[in-house]
Order: sequence, then C-alpha cells, then structure tokens
Amino acid sequence: MVRLATFTLLAAFAPRIGEAQERPFHYPVPSLDAVRLTKNIAYARVDTTTLAMDVYRPKSDSGSAPALILYSLYWPESNDRPAREANDQAIRWARIAAAAGIVAIIPDLRAVPGTGTAQAPSRARDGELDSLLAHLSKHGREYGIDARRITLFAASGSVGSALPAVVDPRRSMVRAAVFYYGGAGANVATFRPDLPILWVRAGRDSPGMNSAIDRLTSQAMTQNAPLTLINYAAGHHGFEAVDDTETTRAIIRQTIDFVKRATAPELQTSLGRGRVER
Repeated sequence: MVRLATFTLLAAFAPRIGEAQERPFHYPVPSLDAVRLTKNIAYARVDTTTLAMDVYRPKSDSGSAPALILYSLYWPESNDRPAREANDQAIRWARIAAAAGIVAIIPDLRAVPGTGTAQAPSRARDGELDSLLAHLSKHGREYGIDARRITLFAASGSVGSALPAVVDPRRSMVRAAVFYYGGAGANVATFRPDLPILWVRAGRDSPGMNSAIDRLTSQAMTQNAPLTLINYAAGHHGFEAVDDTETTRAIIRQTIDFVKRATAPELQTSLGRGRVER
C-alpha cells in the first residue's frame, strides 16, 4: 500500500465572497502577484451554457507541472455562483497550490437540479467532468500542465459525488485524489488500485461524517487500494478555517506534497506494475 503523507471544496464548506465576514484561513496564502491567473477559459459548451474555468499557474512555467482540480458543484437554477467566483476557500487553495509549483483549476461544474441542496449538491451533471478532462488532455500544455499528473481535490459534501467519479476506471486520467472530512452518502463498489488517495479525517467532526469516512477507508484498505489516511484528532470540520494550529498547517503542507509525489511518473509506473512503494 502506498503510504504517502486530496480536494473538493464545497459551498457548504466555505463562505461566499462578499459576505460581511469571511472566514479565516490558517495557512499563509500567497498574494495574487505570486501566481499567474487566467480567468474565464471556456472548456465546454452545453446547450446554450458555456462552462468555464479559472487557471492559477506558478510564476515560473515549467511546461509540465502537476495539476489540481478543485472540484465544487453549484446550482445555477438557484442563482448560485460557481466556486471560481464565489468560494474564497477554493481561491485560497488555488493560490497556495500555484505558488508551490502546481497548476490549480477551479472549473464550473453544475449539480443536477433536485439533488441535495444548493449548499450541498449531491450529484453532478453527466459529462461535465469528462468534458473538463478531455479539454485538459487536448490543451493542457497551453496551461503548463502535464496531463498525466492530474489530482482531484474534494472536501465535505462534495466527496459524495467526487468519489464515485474518480474511482470509475473510465476516468483514469485522474491519477490521484484528495478528500477532506467528507464521504457521507458515498457508496462505491471498488476502489481503483492505480489511484492514490489522501483522506483527511477531522476527529472532532460529526459522528455521522466520521462513521462514513471510517466505512469507506476500511473498504479501501480491505481492497488493498493505495490509501493514506490522516486522522486529525483535534481537528474540526473545515479545520483550515477553524483550527489555528501547527497541525492544520502541517496537514496542508502534506497535502501539497502528496499532490506532487502521488502523480510522479516513477510512482505511477510502480502502481501500474502492481508494485507500490512502502
């Protein structure tokens, strides 16, 4: 099993930009001057709707950086705004990743009407993540991305739709996943043996949420999937904004390191051969 030390950010997890008081973020967030931001890049058109993404790039472009998709659903029917416009936590994560040499992507991904709530949509619309991945496969070099090194990051309620999406073998283009304090409502038959997952559990989260995480991570280990589980014993749900501790900062650093290492060619080669590093 890989023992390396991912992120869907949700509206339920983060406040909307423009609210009277934004929640803090207990990790140094680089300024916009420290990264390169390109906004409103169209990646697909569905009927009359253009789906776009914001791309945060390192200041120095290597041309082959790992990529981090910050997965978050929204409800346009409820006048909800996409994460790239409204989720300050996702934007902070994007800056942190880009300053660390990772290309961060915040895409428009819509929820199926009538599933979940506007704060915690439970099901993504068919095809939109696939359209995003196809676009990155074709145009990744334009954004400095190595399309063989894509990680998806989901948190809180978004894990419920992100997990089934990334363990589907048809989405093998996603090479790693990060899940923060989420998993309630998620059910999968089989974890991918070639998908390293970093799962962060907040010990002081609700019993229901942690029970779901325990169930899913136990299943992953029973299936001998490449899983790294971090139990932040004193951590609360949304700990980046709640717990101002060195443990919070250490876990964020570990997450960034995971995104870089889990998709490295040598590790992916070893996973493909059925040999995982210890």
